[in-house]
Amino acid sequence: MRLQPLFVSLALAMPLTLLPAVPLLAAPAAARQADTAPVLVTAAQWQQMASEGSRYPWFAKEQARAEKSLKKMMKAGIDVPVPKDKGGGRTHEQHKRNYQALLAAGTLYRLTGDKAYVDYSRDMLLQYARLYPTLGPHPEGRGQIPGRVFWQVLNDSVWLVNAIQGYDAIRDALSAQDRQTIESQLFRPMAEFLISEPKNYDQIHNHATWAVAATGMTGYVLRDPELVEKWLRGSQKDDKFGFLRQIDLLFSPDGYYEEGPYYQRYALGPFLLFANAIERNEPQRKIFQRRDGVLLKAVDVLVQSSYGGLFSPSTMRSATRASTPRSWWPASASPTHAPAMTACCR
Repeated sequence: MRLQPLFVSLALAMPLTLLPAVPLLAAPAAARQADTAPVLVTAAQWQQMASEGSRYPWFAKEQARAEKSLKKMMKAGIDVPVPKDKGGGRTHEQHKRNYQALLAAGTLYRLTGDKAYVDYSRDMLLQYARLYPTLGPHPEGRGQIPGRVFWQVLNDSVWLVNAIQGYDAIRDALSAQDRQTIESQLFRPMAEFLISEPKNYDQIHNHATWAVAATGMTGYVLRDPELVEKWLRGSQKDDKFGFLRQIDLLFSPDGYYEEGPYYQRYALGPFLLFANAIERNEPQRKIFQRRDGVLLKAVDVLVQSSYGGLFSPSTMRSATRASTPRSWWPASASPTHAPAMTACCR
């Protein structure tokens, strides 16, 4: 079951003008805490997609596919297992399916208004909120840095990047008690865990990009300026690391990603997701203009490295196979288009 490409396909199928969002960090503290409106994609943008999406055949087809796939998963019931397997094992793959389902359910709730998607997401997140405080380092932790839900911390970051987007879409439909439980026992502790690992967080590296994007997006959703400050400046807030430093050091002036062609694809996901979130919530940062628009140049590099509608094998860690561009999003990379969520984070 492949749910994750949903936002990518929707964004490519239907270009949308980016509607301005009120910068959340400018609001008084009390108002920030009380505000539950979505901030990663604004309510106005969701409404526009819901009302106009059917005009675009690809959009409608992708929405129907996602609904069919997710309903099968909902019928099977929620499964939040205690983590025990390394990559490819049952629990590892189930937690991957779960973050894909959370993202899809939040999207479909906003597009259809069906509260069944809210109920499903809420129940799954509450199960995670009960499980997460009991977890220590993953029992199959790799030699680098073990995660809590997964065997390496990178996968925990990817889980959070996806799940927080789904949560943002349903947050205003939840009770205050459910929000408090989910945020205090799951999302905030997970973000704090990622920040507490400087060997992962304070780096100039794609693993750190995923971690910084995860904590920064969580900071916006939870209305927590401290989390946002740490994504900007690094865990010690000393400007040696963080998202802006990564933009400055990981790309050539024309947008080529320093870690190699595979990561031109893989690492660009969190860069663009998070940059879109920044553009919505703190447009004064002019994130897409940084370094003469290097993030958008990086998308162009990815497009230019494809041929005949396929990625070259070098972008797929393979000397023999090419891939269809289902998992990339050139139209959505621009801040003048709808945001795409990553199908590149498998």
